[in-house]
Amino acid sequence: MASVRGRGWAFGVCLLLAGGWLLACSQGPEHKEVRQAPDFSLPTVDGRMIRLSDLRGKVVLLDFWATWCPPCRVAIPHLVELQRRYRKDGLVVIGMNLDQDPDELMGFMRRTEFNYPVVMVDEGTRKAFGGVPTIPQVFLIDRKGRIRKKYLGYSREIAENIDRMIQHLLQEPAEESGEP
Repeated sequence: MASVRGRGWAFGVCLLLAGGWLLACSQGPEHKEVRQAPDFSLPTVDGRMIRLSDLRGKVVLLDFWATWCPPCRVAIPHLVELQRRYRKDGLVVIGMNLDQDPDELMGFMRRTEFNYPVVMVDEGTRKAFGGVPTIPQVFLIDRKGRIRKKYLGYSREIAENIDRMIQHLLQEPAEESGEP
């Protein structure tokens, strides 16, 4: 009986620590480590190619998601609204889909409004962005191609933080964005 309690207590502590880590990763105004975003060239579901480095000068939101992920599906209308609101100011939203079945993705996309491109992520791109162990996961990339913020999960608070950070990044000129 003591060992079960001990394991339960240890499990509870691990959950508490993991929850605190996730909260810390998705909060705050700036990503602490500013680094160049890994470049990729991936086809969209409609056959066009997107190369991240071609988007320099724009603020880019990469949303790693899957159709089977409920919080990912909840976030899509917010991303559609962000793209609608900030496109003319230089925002580019890209859906980075992690589904294994292209037919399932296409069926989902026929039933859901998207106003931004969606690509199917390959293993190399997934690994280049840290393996993406949690979805949804959003990376905000500044006009110089640097990752400025990463968000894990989705909630109203995270949505508000994403919106504020996009506004901040859109106000920065390309030649002066972020830390040196």
